[in-house]
Amino acid sequence: PQVYLDCASALHTSPLACICFEDSFYGMIAAKAARMTCVVVPAAETLKLEHWSAADLKLSSLQNFGALHFNMLA
Repeated sequence: PQVYLDCASALHTSPLACICFEDSFYGMIAAKAARMTCVVVPAAETLKLEHWSAADLKLSSLQNFGALHFNMLA
């Protein structure tokens, strides 16, 4: 999770205030280990796999993310 923690530090913000967008399982695990909110956008063939359940939100496309999702996660 160090890359995520370094990014939050560079932005002068708490990891708890960050929303991370990931498309990989290990990236999602790293973001969650950094205590960030994580939105996953997995490849279509892996969308239904259970291991995405650690994410705060799972989308089939980044284009589906909008103000409603942001407000829900904030």
